[in-house]
Order: sequence, then structure tokens, then C-alpha cells
Amino acid sequence: MSTAAGSAAALLVEARQSGRRLPGLAAERLPGDDEAAYAVQEAVIRRLGVAVAGWKVGAANAAAAPSAAPLFAPLVRPSPAVFAVTPENFRAVEAELALSLARDLPPRARPYGEDEVWDAVAAAHVAIELLDTRYESRDKMSPAALLADNLSNAGFCHGPPIAGWRAIDFLTVEARLAIDGHEVKRAVGGNPAGHPRRLLAWLANHAASRGRPLRSGDIVTTGSHTGVAIAPPGARVAVRFAGLGEAVLTLAGPDERC
Repeated sequence: MSTAAGSAAALLVEARQSGRRLPGLAAERLPGDDEAAYAVQEAVIRRLGVAVAGWKVGAANAAAAPSAAPLFAPLVRPSPAVFAVTPENFRAVEAELALSLARDLPPRARPYGEDEVWDAVAAAHVAIELLDTRYESRDKMSPAALLADNLSNAGFCHGPPIAGWRAIDFLTVEARLAIDGHEVKRAVGGNPAGHPRRLLAWLANHAASRGRPLRSGDIVTTGSHTGVAIAPPGARVAVRFAGLGEAVLTLAGPDERC
């Protein structure tokens, strides 16, 4: 681990634990590319001493290079879930579809392909991702700095396995996001990354190359179908995918952090 990655990780961990946001990262600590950002992610995991229960993975469009960040076990919860927040938190929520794995995908010389990783999926789940930031101004940070901060993940809530999930048309499914009973987002085929098969294959190879291979029971969330909505403290957030089910989370305090 480089000194820069360790120093950046120390600041991000302190921000997580204290709630004090960072104005930024000094030039000598700022990751200059994705590889440096992934080194910071790993250093944060080690400093926190937290288990990784899964991953978030996404891409700007169906041809763009994906990126990924770990989901920390204390922040992965079944629906209905409660996450503690304060008015200062970002409190952005997204409607997502996640996959749970039936078997390990260990490191090997030959890359994993889409068919093989899809065969390793146990189930799909309706899910909600909660976003926050360790920076004072998330919008002013570089893509690598945001990647180092686990792509702003602050919590993840998943519904039960979807019956007959292999028949889902991931490219045209309708998603709805409601806050306190009022629909605020609706989209059909709204995930810009396209079909999650490509993302899962990329992630299997990425995670194995970093010494954290995907394992049976891991959950992988594959990007927003609605874009973000900001939910106030105390809000009840519900996500429903047409014909597939729903997930629900409530934002409540006092604050607790990982």
C-alpha cells in the first residue's frame, strides 16, 4: 500500500467516524486514477476492520468502463431497514436491482465470461442504495476521489429473492421510487449501464484481481434505474419494480456510522 493511499484512507475513515466532512484531499493524497482510488478503498477496509458483504458496480452507459466499490457488511440490511441520518447527510436514495451469488468466483488465470457469472447468480432482489459523502462538496471532487470514497455508498437495503428472476427483462423493467408515499421517480429501462451481465463479469474479474473475489452469499447491486432523489430525515423510502416486488427503508437518527 502506498503512503498516499494510506494517508487518504486515514482521512476518509476519520470523516466516517466523526461526521466531519473533508474540504478535499491534498494533492499528494488525491488519487490520480482508478488504480490509485481502488488502493484507497482497500486501505479504508483495512483501517475500519470491516467485512465486505458485496459490491456496487455500474457504468455511465452500456459501452463505458465499469467502476465498483465494496458494500460494508454493517451497512447491508434486508428490507424493511432503518438507517440513521442527520440533516447534514446527503441522504440520496436510488432504485436498484441487485444479485446474490450462489457460489464462489475465485481467482484464476482465465477471465470469467458473462454466461459463467450469470450461471453463478442465486437470485435477483429489489434494492435501495443510500448515498452520502465524506466530502464537503461532492460535486467538486474528481471521479477518482469519489471512487476512493466508495462511490458515496452509505447504506444498502434489499428485498427478498424475486421468484422467476431469470425471466426479468432488465432492459425494460419499470421502476418507481416513493418518499413518504409520494412517487418522486419513475423510469422504464432507466439503468444507463444496460444489462447487468456485463457488469457482473467485469466485477468478478476486478474483485479477483484485487484479492477480494466474489463469494457465495455476496450481494452485487448493479446501478440506479431512477437516478437519485433526496429524502429528508425521518422519511420512509419505498422502491417498487413492476411485477417484481419492493424494498423499504426508513431514515431515522441518531446518527451511526461505519
